Amino acid sequence: MDESRTADAEPTLLRWETLTKRKFDQLDRSRCVVLVTCSPLEVHGPHLPFGADALEGEGLVRRMLRFLPERHRSRTFLQLPFIYAATDTLPHPGSIFFQPSTTQAVLRDLGRSLAAQGFQNILVSNFHGSPRHFLAIEQACARVSRERNVRMVCIFSVLLSRLTGGSSELYEVLGRLPGVDREDLVGDTHGGVVETSQLLALHPEWVERDYGALPRRTVDGWLREQGETPPTHERGKPAGVMTMVNAFRGGLRFFRAETYAGAPGKASPELGERILDTLGEKGAEAVAEILDGVLPPSQWHSPL
Repeated sequence: MDESRTADAEPTLLRWETLTKRKFDQLDRSRCVVLVTCSPLEVHGPHLPFGADALEGEGLVRRMLRFLPERHRSRTFLQLPFIYAATDTLPHPGSIFFQPSTTQAVLRDLGRSLAAQGFQNILVSNFHGSPRHFLAIEQACARVSRERNVRMVCIFSVLLSRLTGGSSELYEVLGRLPGVDREDLVGDTHGGVVETSQLLALHPEWVERDYGALPRRTVDGWLREQGETPPTHERGKPAGVMTMVNAFRGGLRFFRAETYAGAPGKASPELGERILDTLGEKGAEAVAEILDGVLPPSQWHSPL
Protein backbone atom coordinates (compact mmCIF):
# COMPACT_ATOMS: atom_id res chain seq x y z
CA MET A 1 0.00 0.00 0.00
CA ASP A 2 1.37 3.43 -0.96
CA GLU A 3 1.06 5.48 2.25
CA SER A 4 1.99 8.72 0.47
CA ARG A 5 -1.10 8.52 -1.69
CA THR A 6 -3.46 7.88 1.23
CA ALA A 7 -2.11 10.99 2.94
CA ASP A 8 -2.95 13.26 -0.01
CA ALA A 9 -6.22 15.13 -0.19
CA GLU A 10 -8.99 13.03 -1.70
CA PRO A 11 -10.56 14.00 -5.04
CA THR A 12 -13.71 16.13 -5.00
CA LEU A 13 -16.81 14.02 -4.37
CA LEU A 14 -20.21 15.67 -4.87
CA ARG A 15 -23.59 14.13 -4.17
CA TRP A 16 -25.75 14.58 -7.26
CA GLU A 17 -28.94 15.26 -5.29
CA THR A 18 -27.34 18.22 -3.48
CA LEU A 19 -26.30 20.08 -6.65
CA THR A 20 -28.04 23.21 -7.88
CA LYS A 21 -28.35 24.16 -11.52
CA ARG A 22 -25.74 26.89 -11.05
CA LYS A 23 -23.19 24.49 -9.56
CA PHE A 24 -23.96 21.79 -12.12
CA ASP A 25 -23.40 24.15 -15.05
CA GLN A 26 -19.94 25.03 -13.70
CA LEU A 27 -18.75 21.42 -13.99
CA ASP A 28 -16.50 20.23 -16.82
CA ARG A 29 -18.53 17.13 -17.61
CA SER A 30 -15.81 15.66 -19.82
CA ARG A 31 -13.55 15.52 -16.73
CA CYS A 32 -16.22 14.24 -14.34
CA VAL A 33 -16.71 10.63 -13.29
CA VAL A 34 -20.24 9.60 -12.35
CA LEU A 35 -20.54 6.99 -9.59
CA VAL A 36 -23.66 4.93 -8.95
CA THR A 37 -24.19 1.83 -6.84
CA CYS A 38 -26.73 -0.76 -7.99
CA SER A 39 -27.37 -3.18 -5.12
CA PRO A 40 -30.50 -4.54 -3.45
CA LEU A 41 -32.53 -3.85 -0.37
CA GLU A 42 -32.26 -7.35 1.06
CA VAL A 43 -32.27 -9.29 4.32
CA HIS A 44 -28.71 -9.79 5.58
CA GLY A 45 -29.04 -12.03 8.59
CA PRO A 46 -30.78 -10.83 11.76
CA HIS A 47 -28.07 -8.26 12.41
CA LEU A 48 -27.28 -6.14 9.31
CA PRO A 49 -29.36 -3.39 7.66
CA PHE A 50 -31.33 -4.25 4.52
CA GLY A 51 -29.18 -1.82 2.53
CA ALA A 52 -25.92 -3.62 3.39
CA ASP A 53 -24.90 -4.30 -0.23
CA ALA A 54 -25.61 -0.73 -1.30
CA LEU A 55 -23.82 0.75 1.71
CA GLU A 56 -20.79 -1.44 1.00
CA GLY A 57 -20.86 -0.59 -2.70
CA GLU A 58 -20.84 3.12 -1.89
CA GLY A 59 -18.17 2.62 0.76
CA LEU A 60 -16.02 0.79 -1.77
CA VAL A 61 -16.07 3.58 -4.36
CA ARG A 62 -15.38 6.23 -1.73
CA ARG A 63 -12.44 4.20 -0.46
CA MET A 64 -11.13 3.80 -4.03
CA LEU A 65 -10.82 7.57 -4.31
CA ARG A 66 -8.21 7.55 -1.55
CA PHE A 67 -5.89 5.42 -3.67
CA LEU A 68 -6.27 7.05 -7.06
CA PRO A 69 -2.98 8.24 -8.58
CA GLU A 70 -2.27 11.95 -8.69
CA ARG A 71 -3.10 12.32 -12.39
CA HIS A 72 -6.78 11.64 -11.68
CA ARG A 73 -7.19 13.60 -8.46
CA SER A 74 -8.19 16.78 -10.28
CA ARG A 75 -11.33 15.07 -11.58
CA THR A 76 -14.72 15.67 -10.00
CA PHE A 77 -16.62 12.58 -8.90
CA LEU A 78 -20.42 12.80 -8.84
CA GLN A 79 -22.23 10.25 -6.70
CA LEU A 80 -25.80 9.41 -7.66
CA PRO A 81 -28.25 7.95 -5.09
CA PHE A 82 -28.04 4.18 -5.10
CA ILE A 83 -30.32 2.08 -7.28
CA TYR A 84 -31.96 -0.90 -5.57
CA ALA A 85 -33.36 -2.60 -8.69
CA ALA A 86 -31.61 -5.94 -8.13
CA THR A 87 -32.36 -9.58 -8.73
CA ASP A 88 -31.99 -12.82 -6.73
CA THR A 89 -32.59 -11.30 -3.32
CA LEU A 90 -33.16 -13.57 -0.32
CA PRO A 91 -36.75 -14.88 -0.24
CA HIS A 92 -37.56 -13.32 3.12
CA PRO A 93 -39.88 -10.44 4.03
CA GLY A 94 -37.90 -7.22 3.77
CA SER A 95 -36.13 -8.14 0.53
CA ILE A 96 -37.16 -6.36 -2.69
CA PHE A 97 -36.89 -8.37 -5.92
CA PHE A 98 -36.62 -7.19 -9.53
CA GLN A 99 -36.17 -9.12 -12.78
CA PRO A 100 -32.70 -8.88 -14.41
CA SER A 101 -34.37 -7.20 -17.39
CA THR A 102 -35.52 -4.40 -15.07
CA THR A 103 -31.99 -3.88 -13.76
CA GLN A 104 -30.72 -3.70 -17.34
CA ALA A 105 -33.44 -1.28 -18.44
CA VAL A 106 -32.87 1.11 -15.53
CA LEU A 107 -29.11 1.21 -16.06
CA ARG A 108 -29.41 1.56 -19.84
CA ASP A 109 -31.74 4.55 -19.41
CA LEU A 110 -29.40 6.05 -16.82
CA GLY A 111 -26.32 5.60 -19.00
CA ARG A 112 -27.99 7.04 -22.08
CA SER A 113 -29.23 10.06 -20.12
CA LEU A 114 -25.75 10.74 -18.71
CA ALA A 115 -24.09 10.27 -22.11
CA ALA A 116 -26.54 12.72 -23.70
CA GLN A 117 -25.48 15.32 -21.11
CA GLY A 118 -21.80 14.96 -22.01
CA PHE A 119 -20.56 12.58 -19.32
CA GLN A 120 -17.97 10.16 -20.66
CA ASN A 121 -17.09 8.04 -17.61
CA ILE A 122 -19.66 6.15 -15.53
CA LEU A 123 -18.64 3.65 -12.86
CA VAL A 124 -21.26 1.27 -11.47
CA SER A 125 -20.50 -0.21 -8.06
CA ASN A 126 -22.17 -3.19 -6.41
CA PHE A 127 -21.68 -5.65 -3.57
CA HIS A 128 -24.40 -8.18 -4.39
CA GLY A 129 -22.89 -11.52 -5.39
CA SER A 130 -25.72 -12.92 -7.52
CA PRO A 131 -24.29 -13.77 -10.97
CA ARG A 132 -27.57 -12.80 -12.65
CA HIS A 133 -27.38 -9.38 -11.01
CA PHE A 134 -23.84 -8.43 -11.92
CA LEU A 135 -24.25 -9.92 -15.39
CA ALA A 136 -27.30 -7.68 -15.88
CA ILE A 137 -25.16 -4.69 -14.87
CA GLU A 138 -22.37 -5.77 -17.23
CA GLN A 139 -24.75 -6.17 -20.15
CA ALA A 140 -26.33 -2.76 -19.61
CA CYS A 141 -22.91 -1.11 -19.31
CA ALA A 142 -21.58 -2.82 -22.42
CA ARG A 143 -24.59 -1.78 -24.49
CA VAL A 144 -24.45 1.88 -23.43
CA SER A 145 -20.67 1.99 -23.95
CA ARG A 146 -21.03 0.69 -27.52
CA GLU A 147 -24.04 2.82 -28.42
CA ARG A 148 -22.85 6.14 -26.99
CA ASN A 149 -19.07 5.80 -27.23
CA VAL A 150 -18.59 6.30 -23.48
CA ARG A 151 -16.99 4.23 -20.74
CA MET A 152 -19.69 2.72 -18.52
CA VAL A 153 -18.14 -0.03 -16.41
CA CYS A 154 -19.24 -2.36 -13.61
CA ILE A 155 -16.22 -1.97 -11.34
CA PHE A 156 -17.43 -4.88 -9.15
CA SER A 157 -17.13 -7.22 -12.14
CA VAL A 158 -13.63 -5.99 -12.94
CA LEU A 159 -12.63 -6.68 -9.33
CA LEU A 160 -14.16 -10.17 -9.41
CA SER A 161 -12.23 -10.95 -12.58
CA ARG A 162 -8.92 -9.73 -11.15
CA LEU A 163 -9.21 -11.01 -7.60
CA THR A 164 -11.25 -14.22 -7.63
CA GLY A 165 -11.57 -15.41 -11.21
CA GLY A 166 -15.33 -14.83 -11.07
CA SER A 167 -16.30 -16.20 -7.67
CA SER A 168 -18.03 -13.94 -5.14
CA GLU A 169 -15.93 -15.47 -2.34
CA LEU A 170 -12.89 -13.51 -1.19
CA TYR A 171 -10.92 -16.00 0.92
CA GLU A 172 -7.92 -16.04 -1.44
CA VAL A 173 -7.71 -12.24 -1.43
CA LEU A 174 -8.50 -11.42 2.19
CA GLY A 175 -7.27 -14.55 3.94
CA ARG A 176 -3.84 -13.06 4.62
CA LEU A 177 -5.14 -9.96 6.41
CA PRO A 178 -4.43 -9.62 10.14
CA GLY A 179 -7.42 -10.41 12.32
CA VAL A 180 -9.03 -13.08 10.16
CA ASP A 181 -8.74 -16.85 9.84
CA ARG A 182 -8.68 -17.78 6.16
CA GLU A 183 -10.98 -20.77 6.75
CA ASP A 184 -13.60 -18.47 8.25
CA LEU A 185 -13.86 -16.83 4.83
CA VAL A 186 -14.71 -20.05 2.99
CA GLY A 187 -18.45 -20.01 2.31
CA ASP A 188 -18.66 -16.43 3.59
CA THR A 189 -20.98 -15.09 0.90
CA HIS A 190 -23.76 -13.18 2.63
CA GLY A 191 -23.91 -11.27 5.90
CA GLY A 192 -20.84 -13.05 7.29
CA VAL A 193 -17.48 -11.83 8.54
CA VAL A 194 -16.66 -9.80 5.40
CA GLU A 195 -19.90 -7.86 5.20
CA THR A 196 -20.38 -7.49 8.95
CA SER A 197 -16.82 -6.16 9.33
CA GLN A 198 -17.34 -3.62 6.55
CA LEU A 199 -20.61 -2.39 8.05
CA LEU A 200 -18.96 -2.11 11.49
CA ALA A 201 -16.36 0.14 9.84
CA LEU A 202 -18.80 2.14 7.71
CA HIS A 203 -22.05 2.30 9.71
CA PRO A 204 -21.70 0.67 13.14
CA GLU A 205 -24.86 2.42 14.33
CA TRP A 206 -26.93 0.17 12.04
CA VAL A 207 -25.43 -3.18 13.10
CA GLU A 208 -27.25 -5.15 15.82
CA ARG A 209 -24.99 -5.46 18.86
CA ASP A 210 -25.45 -9.24 19.28
CA TYR A 211 -23.77 -10.08 15.97
CA GLY A 212 -20.89 -11.69 17.89
CA ALA A 213 -23.15 -14.46 19.17
CA LEU A 214 -24.19 -15.65 15.71
CA PRO A 215 -22.74 -19.08 14.79
CA ARG A 216 -20.96 -19.85 11.53
CA ARG A 217 -23.35 -21.14 8.86
CA THR A 218 -22.48 -22.12 5.28
CA VAL A 219 -24.30 -23.59 2.31
CA ASP A 220 -21.99 -26.62 2.18
CA GLY A 221 -22.41 -27.28 5.90
CA TRP A 222 -26.18 -27.05 5.61
CA LEU A 223 -26.25 -29.44 2.63
CA ARG A 224 -24.23 -31.98 4.61
CA GLU A 225 -26.73 -31.64 7.43
CA GLN A 226 -29.38 -32.60 4.88
CA GLY A 227 -27.38 -35.69 3.92
CA GLU A 228 -26.25 -34.24 0.57
CA THR A 229 -22.82 -33.81 -1.01
CA PRO A 230 -22.04 -30.17 -1.87
CA PRO A 231 -20.88 -29.39 -5.43
CA THR A 232 -17.12 -28.97 -5.62
CA HIS A 233 -14.75 -26.96 -7.79
CA GLU A 234 -11.12 -25.93 -7.62
CA ARG A 235 -10.55 -22.85 -5.50
CA GLY A 236 -9.46 -19.71 -7.29
CA LYS A 237 -10.79 -20.85 -10.69
CA PRO A 238 -14.16 -20.24 -12.36
CA ALA A 239 -16.57 -23.13 -11.83
CA GLY A 240 -18.04 -25.11 -14.71
CA VAL A 241 -21.58 -24.39 -15.85
CA MET A 242 -23.20 -27.42 -14.20
CA THR A 243 -21.26 -26.85 -10.99
CA MET A 244 -22.49 -23.27 -10.95
CA VAL A 245 -26.07 -24.38 -11.60
CA ASN A 246 -25.96 -26.97 -8.82
CA ALA A 247 -24.31 -24.52 -6.42
CA PHE A 248 -26.96 -21.91 -7.26
CA ARG A 249 -29.77 -24.38 -6.61
CA GLY A 250 -28.22 -25.44 -3.32
CA GLY A 251 -27.82 -21.80 -2.34
CA LEU A 252 -31.46 -21.07 -3.10
CA ARG A 253 -32.59 -23.89 -0.83
CA PHE A 254 -30.19 -22.81 1.92
CA PHE A 255 -31.36 -19.20 1.87
CA ARG A 256 -34.99 -20.22 2.10
CA ALA A 257 -34.07 -21.57 5.53
CA GLU A 258 -31.24 -19.21 6.56
CA THR A 259 -30.59 -15.48 6.28
CA TYR A 260 -26.78 -15.35 6.26
CA ALA A 261 -23.79 -17.45 5.18
CA GLY A 262 -20.48 -17.09 6.96
CA ALA A 263 -19.13 -16.24 10.39
CA PRO A 264 -20.43 -12.81 11.47
CA GLY A 265 -19.25 -13.47 15.02
CA LYS A 266 -15.64 -13.14 13.87
CA ALA A 267 -16.19 -9.61 12.49
CA SER A 268 -14.56 -6.41 13.76
CA PRO A 269 -14.39 -2.78 12.62
CA GLU A 270 -10.61 -3.05 12.37
CA LEU A 271 -10.93 -5.95 9.94
CA GLY A 272 -13.55 -3.96 8.05
CA GLU A 273 -11.09 -1.11 7.54
CA ARG A 274 -8.45 -3.53 6.26
CA ILE A 275 -10.94 -5.11 3.84
CA LEU A 276 -12.06 -1.72 2.52
CA ASP A 277 -8.46 -0.60 2.07
CA THR A 278 -7.54 -3.81 0.25
CA LEU A 279 -10.50 -3.71 -2.12
CA GLY A 280 -10.27 0.07 -2.49
CA GLU A 281 -6.63 -0.02 -3.53
CA LYS A 282 -7.24 -2.81 -6.05
CA GLY A 283 -10.30 -0.97 -7.35
CA ALA A 284 -8.35 2.26 -7.76
CA GLU A 285 -5.74 0.49 -9.88
CA ALA A 286 -8.47 -0.73 -12.22
CA VAL A 287 -10.24 2.64 -12.32
CA ALA A 288 -7.00 4.42 -13.22
CA GLU A 289 -6.44 1.99 -16.10
CA ILE A 290 -10.02 2.55 -17.31
CA LEU A 291 -9.68 6.35 -17.17
CA ASP A 292 -6.28 6.17 -18.86
CA GLY A 293 -7.82 4.14 -21.67
CA VAL A 294 -5.37 1.26 -21.25
CA LEU A 295 -7.87 -1.33 -19.96
CA PRO A 296 -9.79 -2.52 -23.05
CA PRO A 297 -13.57 -3.12 -22.99
CA SER A 298 -12.92 -6.85 -23.32
CA GLN A 299 -11.67 -6.74 -19.69
CA TRP A 300 -14.56 -4.68 -18.29
CA HIS A 301 -16.49 -7.75 -17.26
CA SER A 302 -16.34 -10.88 -15.11
CA PRO A 303 -15.28 -14.27 -16.54
CA LEU A 304 -18.97 -15.26 -16.60
